[in-house]
Amino acid sequence: MCRWLARETANANPVFGVDVNTFFLREAAEIARRDGMENVVSFREGSAEDLPFEDNSIDVVFSSTVIQRVNADRMLPEMVRVARPGGRIAVLSHAHDMNRWVNLPLRQELKTRIESPPWVDDPGHPDGCDDSSLYRRVAALGLENTRMFPVISTFSEPVRLRFLQGGILPTLSAEEAEEWRAAVAQAEADGAFFISTPFHCAVGTKP
Repeated sequence: MCRWLARETANANPVFGVDVNTFFLREAAEIARRDGMENVVSFREGSAEDLPFEDNSIDVVFSSTVIQRVNADRMLPEMVRVARPGGRIAVLSHAHDMNRWVNLPLRQELKTRIESPPWVDDPGHPDGCDDSSLYRRVAALGLENTRMFPVISTFSEPVRLRFLQGGILPTLSAEEAEEWRAAVAQAEADGAFFISTPFHCAVGTKP
């Protein structure tokens, strides 16, 4: 995500990534170095609940699928704290209260159960946010020009599909898992296997 942001802004602005996992930070820094972005993209150890930045110091504060893994009511004010006046704040969370879409030829009963909430392949933090309460929480921050909207992302690449299946298969019986695998084989042969998952999004400007 940090490298994508750097590319989208033509490497014109410093981009900082924050994570609590030092292993991930080292790996991310090495990838950025290999891509020639070490002078633009850097990483810092820290928590979303206690960001390692000064007040009013960041132009854009963006979080992608982190808010379900932390205390949401601590994270959101931290994002506002470090954003400069006029800066943008954006949050994307999983939407475990909305249906996902699985493009497989399954019997309707099984397909409906797999697609319907609650489907949680990432249970996250007990005080996290993975539903439409994100909109109420963001509205309470007092931001300006706030936009709130759900989105659907579709995944068809093999690595992502294997990851998503890893959260679905353990919920199935042996018979259902066999039906799933047969449906995947058929959809892959047809070139039509994909899974779409919903997210909640909100973005606003700090006054």
